Amino acid sequence: MVPLKPNSISEATFKQVLTRYPSTVPEKLQELDTHRYDTIPATVTQRKADGDAYLEKGEVERLVEWKLKHGTFRPKLLNLVQSNTASLIKSTTLAAFKTLNPANPLPSLKILTELKGIGPATASLLLAVYAPDAVPFFSDELFRWVQWDESGKPGGWQRKIGYTNKEYGHLVEGAGKLRERLVVQAVEIEKVAWVLGKEGVDVDGNEDTEKPAAVAAKIERLEKDWKKTKKETEGVAKGVKRKPEDSKPADEGTRRRSRRKPGT
Repeated sequence: MVPLKPNSISEATFKQVLTRYPSTVPEKLQELDTHRYDTIPATVTQRKADGDAYLEKGEVERLVEWKLKHGTFRPKLLNLVQSNTASLIKSTTLAAFKTLNPANPLPSLKILTELKGIGPATASLLLAVYAPDAVPFFSDELFRWVQWDESGKPGGWQRKIGYTNKEYGHLVEGAGKLRERLVVQAVEIEKVAWVLGKEGVDVDGNEDTEKPAAVAAKIERLEKDWKKTKKETEGVAKGVKRKPEDSKPADEGTRRRSRRKPGT
């Protein structure tokens, strides 16, 4: 069987899985993917060349929209992010990027989490846009993949995540080892983990636990959930009473102390 664990996957296998990423992404999400992986990183790189790099409010909102549609959906997150002023987002991202040390991104991560709606996972996404080669995005799939064999923890693609700074530190360490061993970029590791997770690959046995049709059906359900919640969120903005199920707390951030701002 072909090794698929982070500590044993070969460069050839890694690259082969990476080529499957475009076909794994639903067509309706490809425009957001272009912004996430091409347009916004290129803009930030140009700003860095011109002086200081930062993100505009609209860019952060677009990245959060990508995160919501691409991964675990959290209906309240975008509203919280939108409550930040444009000047605050610009100054905060500027400070985080200026102080970023790719080998230890946690200090910059903490700066970004001062923004409303920005928790460790979303903050890592903003840092990954600035340094896609070295800083990994705290995605569910990447965390579960690099922590697959962690002692004392149940593995697999259904493993629970607390979305804490400590967990992100473990992800950075695991992704860093793989990046150095295969000489690949952090953003490539993110994509490979997403493909393996969405395909439901059993990393231990190299067998699909879900058939392609089941994966497609799951993605379709995620898209329907997004449309439904977006419609309800727009209704709330117009004064329509929120439905009871929307008041359920998001998974991420529930373990934080009460003094922390909500966000992911």
